[in-house]
Amino acid sequence: MSSKSLKSARQRMTFFFYCSLLLSVFFLIQIRYTLSLSFTHWSATQYTLLFLLFSFIVICCLKYYSYYRDLKSDCQFIDLEEKKLKLKKNAIRQQVASMNPYDFGELVADLFRMKGFKRIFLTPRMNKHFYDIEMYLDDQKVLVSCLLNALDYPVPQSYLDRLHLMMRNNQIDQGVFVTLGHFSDDCYLFSEDKPIHLINGEQLIDTLIESSNL
Repeated sequence: MSSKSLKSARQRMTFFFYCSLLLSVFFLIQIRYTLSLSFTHWSATQYTLLFLLFSFIVICCLKYYSYYRDLKSDCQFIDLEEKKLKLKKNAIRQQVASMNPYDFGELVADLFRMKGFKRIFLTPRMNKHFYDIEMYLDDQKVLVSCLLNALDYPVPQSYLDRLHLMMRNNQIDQGVFVTLGHFSDDCYLFSEDKPIHLINGEQLIDTLIESSNL
């Protein structure tokens, strides 16, 4: 069960709680009147109300127990799925980290190819750590820089300066920087007012998992 269905189950339980609360108030008012009468003066109505009250209490207890059991089971299932997803992400991260920069660039190129980008090719290697990829989307040229080994330190802004300079020199309107690591705060500030999209390691791993489920 997904977190969405779990939320729906909790909403149903909350709705049932408020309905049972309103009915409980009604029964309490009726029982108070009934108890004010002598037992010998009870009519069939009082006996019926008393029977309905006990039946209602039993039904509520059973219903709440059922909701509690289902919610507990669903929470355990979701926790298990989250643990599996975490293990899967760690395995994919280790697999990608073991690649050489060229294979990492090819992997990123394949992901963009699946998103509809055309005429994709890796530029000649300019740095021992990353490759640049040129591609087109609807006749718009896009430049992508792929950095592999940025796991232990954030990507510095100087790498984005290089990407932005190449975009201006080659009259490219859009840029993307992809890394298996993470970006420094300066990188996010730098890209705020520029046509540069940043994809960190977490986003990259999520994209790989989504593409494998297609």
